[in-house]
Amino acid sequence: MEESLGYKFTDPAWLKQALTHPSSDQKRSTNLAYERLEYLGDAVLELVVSRELFSLFPRDDEGELTKLRSGIVSRKHLASLCEQLGWGEFLKMSPQLEKSGGRKAVSVLANTFESVIGAVMMDSNYNAARKVVLRLLQNSLQNARDFLDVNYKGSLLETLQAVDGTGPRYEVAPVDEDKPAGPFLAHVFWHELEVGSGVGPSKHRAQMAAAADALARRLWEDSES
Repeated sequence: MEESLGYKFTDPAWLKQALTHPSSDQKRSTNLAYERLEYLGDAVLELVVSRELFSLFPRDDEGELTKLRSGIVSRKHLASLCEQLGWGEFLKMSPQLEKSGGRKAVSVLANTFESVIGAVMMDSNYNAARKVVLRLLQNSLQNARDFLDVNYKGSLLETLQAVDGTGPRYEVAPVDEDKPAGPFLAHVFWHELEVGSGVGPSKHRAQMAAAADALARRLWEDSES
């Protein structure tokens, strides 16, 4: 595990926690599962990727940068990387979850990727975690433009419908009322909650930017809790 990660833990307990699925933590009050580390790793990934994209694409506006970041840190992409690294085989989970395909589940693998990054952060510091992230995401960052082809509207629709069957609603208007041909500002809502916004040269591009922003922020998860 450490070899594939490119990092050796000073305190292996952090790695052990990062590889412990909540289904196998019978005493939830002990916080032995990966959830807290997942929370931290998610933040580290967002910051590292945001900083790298800011440097790599100096002419891109915030909407384009948001779409690039959303693709790189998306659940699907992180899960794919985690599976390629073979980290799923190291996970500790309940027999029931394993029988139902838990080691291949996108949500489990994406959470694991984030939690492992959080574990590196806790075992050392931000700089160490940053080096690990850059090593693991090197190809993704170099080919970040490929993520612009992602259908963010479709992904957001699937994600929100999976929660309660309700899809998103978009509101689009010109940024400047005196320039009806654009650029446009889009807001996306789920129920009455605004979950994202974005600007684009066309209504469609603005909606895509808003969907990408929503997928990056995932505000509906706070609403659920």
